[in-house]
Amino acid sequence: MAETPTTEPRTRWSAVAAVSLGVVLVALDMTVVAVALPALGADLGAEPALTQWVLLAYSLPLFALSVPAGRWLDRAGPLPAFVLAVSGFGVASVLIAVAPTMGVLLLGRAVQGVFGSLVNVVAMPIVAASVRPQHRARAMSIVLTLIPLSGVAGPALGGLLADAYGWRSVFLLNVPIVLAAVWAGVRAIPSRLPGREGLPRPDLRFARETFVLGLAGTALFLTLDLLGRSAGAALPALLGAVTVVALAAYTRLPESRPVRGLLTRRTLRLPFLALPLILTGVGALNFLVPYFLTEVRHASPARIGVVLLALSAGMAVSSPIAGVLADRVGNRPVAFAGTVVVLAGTVSLLFTDGDTSGLDLALRLALVGVGNGLFAGPNAATVLAHTPPELMGTSSGISALLRTLGFALGPALGAMLWTSVPGAAGGFTAGMTVVAAGAVVATTATAWSLRQRDRRVVSA
Repeated sequence: MAETPTTEPRTRWSAVAAVSLGVVLVALDMTVVAVALPALGADLGAEPALTQWVLLAYSLPLFALSVPAGRWLDRAGPLPAFVLAVSGFGVASVLIAVAPTMGVLLLGRAVQGVFGSLVNVVAMPIVAASVRPQHRARAMSIVLTLIPLSGVAGPALGGLLADAYGWRSVFLLNVPIVLAAVWAGVRAIPSRLPGREGLPRPDLRFARETFVLGLAGTALFLTLDLLGRSAGAALPALLGAVTVVALAAYTRLPESRPVRGLLTRRTLRLPFLALPLILTGVGALNFLVPYFLTEVRHASPARIGVVLLALSAGMAVSSPIAGVLADRVGNRPVAFAGTVVVLAGTVSLLFTDGDTSGLDLALRLALVGVGNGLFAGPNAATVLAHTPPELMGTSSGISALLRTLGFALGPALGAMLWTSVPGAAGGFTAGMTVVAAGAVVATTATAWSLRQRDRRVVSA
């Protein structure tokens, strides 16, 4: 049958597959390493206080570089940027695997975080360049589903590898994924777009933007960590003030102008607002549920893992369906339905107590997961549809930053509420109340956004 002529390029699903492999790399490494920390520290003679920087050295560049990397991608060719990001991540992984000292390992993790931020940001521009608008919701649903699934698989896979072959094998796992991603990318991703080819050299403005955002991110992460450990009020307040001052300084920089323009754009501000609210709830659940099951139900780690798996399973089931529905009926109605289901799931969790069975709790978490699956892809497709083509990288950087913020804020918020309210049941209820409040705001924001049409932006 002859193909119907269209004005749009044909969707390259192989490019989506390449991007998905890159996303698996970054998401997997955020959790797979955690189980190897004790063995790593013992082998390299590092105390727990130092081994925690194996995680922080990776996370901080993700926060500091997401937006600058996105703005850089607005001038770079899609394929060269993807190959650089994925290959750099692979080289850093090998450096970590052969590291003779803790210092070399931390350097490798920081480099890995730098290239990981680029992998995170390059996904949206490549989908925009490779996928027809009527297929974007399902493409983004596929890509974003792999983030929580990789996060769940990470600890189990890391534990198996560390037990069988030692902690260094955990990092070498990335090498075959890198090779597969580069091979798929070279075959499918466009090498250049109008006004975007090659790899432009980062300038002083890039460095300045990275420094200011890095300062804000470091202060924020330390503030959240101290709040989660109930370390008093003075130091967290000081670090919180540093975060606010750094962010205020960023808004005064000329390079923040396109970022501020997108964040205040009428068709984008509500999807951007809902994104971190929903993900903060997911992050908080990943802290609150294990502690609740441990202290109230005396559950084993294996049982906790099975119950938490319901959250990702719900998302894995609903996300592909959400993409197909959104491409047919519109992104915003499906995203709104997702926030409503998330709200229903979080409200049901408010009634969790010591008599709630593990199966019942898993079903409530699965409901939250289904809502997240309905929300994630369509919300990302809405951002794609209303971002000017010349700012696609910047918009992707903002989205990546908001996701990182949500995942970082959630556990810290859960820890702070857990320790500040007497009793395990009270701490869980307090945490879920705040999560539900965030879901209410996210649902309200997506409801308001229903008044705006889904259409593709073709000019600035």
